[in-house]
Amino acid sequence: MADLARAGRARDLARTLALGQVDGELLSLTAVDISSDMLRVARQHLRDTVPGLDRIMHRQRREPMPDGRARDAVEMVVDVLDHRLRLIKADAQEVLPPPPAIHGVPPPVDGKYDTVIQTFGLCSVEDPSKLLAKMAAAVRPDTGRILLIEHGRGSYDFINKKLLDRFAQRHFQRYGCWWNRDIAATLEQATEDIPGLEIVSLERPNWYHAGTTMLIELKVNSALTQSREGIRATSKTGWTVLWDRMTGTTSS
Repeated sequence: MADLARAGRARDLARTLALGQVDGELLSLTAVDISSDMLRVARQHLRDTVPGLDRIMHRQRREPMPDGRARDAVEMVVDVLDHRLRLIKADAQEVLPPPPAIHGVPPPVDGKYDTVIQTFGLCSVEDPSKLLAKMAAAVRPDTGRILLIEHGRGSYDFINKKLLDRFAQRHFQRYGCWWNRDIAATLEQATEDIPGLEIVSLERPNWYHAGTTMLIELKVNSALTQSREGIRATSKTGWTVLWDRMTGTTSS
């Protein structure tokens, strides 16, 4: 019985050591959150759901949660399996860490992710447009995707005004999100402000949510990015050029 137990532990250890060596569709996962409480929950879920991970992660009492207060701080909470699996405490409005360098796998030459997933963030952050710009800068142009699950203003005015607007302040104080934000309008404006950002799809599933829940897919179109950069480069005509010549300055 003891030999069987030792053999079982040896097999578990072998599986654990091999976790960071496998190849597949998902080569790495980097999770970012500004909340220490949410990161504690995520860290425990990792131990509970990833086979063998508890063997190579420290005990919880030996893992102090970073308490950095700088908005641009990037602090590692979990970094295991040859950097394939990372939990990072950071403010995604300020900085998104680049993909990791994995042993035996060439790092992305552009330093960008192929997929960025965010859930219920645009309703919670101080500046949704800033967060969208950070995600657009972090995802690979053309082939990469930004996938969002959001909630906000729905399809019916009586729900928007009688429920969402009326109790928005109370909901924010309790849950930390503005559930009456016009997410669709925010996205449309972002496509005008962020070079190349494009809405691939926006769906409002589940009729009983009254259009308040949204599944969103975005991409960065490199052709649009280059086109807008070209427009900006050639847009200095007429009064703009005359003003530059008169004042000897360069305007943008």
